[in-house]
Amino acid sequence: MTYDPFPLLRRQSYDLDRNAGVLRSPVLDGLLWLTHGTTTRSFAPPDTGTLDLMALVRRRLVPGGPRLFCAKQVHGTRIRTIDPARHSGPGSPNPQLPVIQLPETDALIAAQPGVPIAIQTADCVPLLLADVRRKRLAVVHAGWRGSLDRIAERAVAELERQGSEPADLVAWIGPAVCGEAYEISAELADRFRAAFPNLDGLLSDRRLDLILLNAHQLSAAGVPGAQIHAANLCTVRHTDLCYSYRAEGEQAGRMVTYAMIL
Repeated sequence: MTYDPFPLLRRQSYDLDRNAGVLRSPVLDGLLWLTHGTTTRSFAPPDTGTLDLMALVRRRLVPGGPRLFCAKQVHGTRIRTIDPARHSGPGSPNPQLPVIQLPETDALIAAQPGVPIAIQTADCVPLLLADVRRKRLAVVHAGWRGSLDRIAERAVAELERQGSEPADLVAWIGPAVCGEAYEISAELADRFRAAFPNLDGLLSDRRLDLILLNAHQLSAAGVPGAQIHAANLCTVRHTDLCYSYRAEGEQAGRMVTYAMIL
């Protein structure tokens, strides 16, 4: 029998709340101390601006949070831990707004109740990490650049630096482009082969499996493979539910992955 390092990764793992327009992880739903999800295309029209979209998430999905904190994403590896007093106090820009957007950031961590955090995607990997013992959350935006620079590993390392144990983390990879639908250039494929030479299944010709790559990064950082699961809902192939930049181009909206400690 072939050993499978990620027994849950290839199983479809999401529940759809059509009334709310949200997908949720059935595994994370078992953690009663958090609320989370990824919005679908029915949640808001595609031309909804980032701050308006995040304000809708705060109002409809995390009403207990006085402000929602989101990332102004740049496909980098910067990770910020939200301190509400510092990020929304008198010295911060627009402290009264319902949404605070942190510049040049692609992952957010929250360790206090009532602090919603969110990222947005439209093919890139949305990753949600929950520390089941210490009640700490992270949301991560991992496109090809962030994945090449190991943002998933970096997020686990930052959680560990703050006191989390990787063995206590549960990971959910939300809707993202699947490997079969994500063809990259020959040059970029060579870069990934050079950076991750020992990962079987990462590339098939020039088709890149970002979901598998991020799972391997989580595992390398110490997250048990049996605690890594994924929606397995390809954004390119399921535009009935998802927005996809690759399938729809500039007209594509954005999906928001959010989480909050209750």
